[in-house]
Amino acid sequence: MENALETIRMVLDRLSYYVNNLGIQNMLFWARVVLAPVAFFFVFFIIFALIKSSFLYYLLWLDLREVVTFRAFGLRRMAQRWERALARLETANEAEYKLAIIEIDSMIDEAIRRLGFGGQNLEERLQNVSPAVLSNLAELKDAHRVRNNIVHDPNFLLSLNQARRVMGVYEQSLKELDLI
Repeated sequence: MENALETIRMVLDRLSYYVNNLGIQNMLFWARVVLAPVAFFFVFFIIFALIKSSFLYYLLWLDLREVVTFRAFGLRRMAQRWERALARLETANEAEYKLAIIEIDSMIDEAIRRLGFGGQNLEERLQNVSPAVLSNLAELKDAHRVRNNIVHDPNFLLSLNQARRVMGVYEQSLKELDLI
């Protein structure tokens, strides 16, 4: 045991001698003079890159914003889209009714896709959704069929009452998903 301690002490003494040697100190001084600006350059580059990129925004700011406002990020935009679609029903134009339904159907599709339900399109995604997630799943499938009729049949007639009924189904679904 004493030999091991003595060996360690000798190694540390020799290391101290080499580190405190004036020649080595001069070499280390010049290494510090050369490498210090390089280190500062990289530190400033990292700070600049973090400021210019959206990494910190997505890492910190969005989470902080959700916590402070008690609302998920993007809900205001969803509510605005919903209001614009409802305003389309106030016109006396069938084309506006159809456009409102198409817009809200795409909003539902986006929401269900973001929730992680797989599928190529909304119809396939709705097959993967359980009634526990959306209580009006059957009505939502019917509303999506109306949307498909609007898109694929140019002669499809849509009345204001039918448009209001479909929008009511979409509204209930969006409320259940806490999006409006």
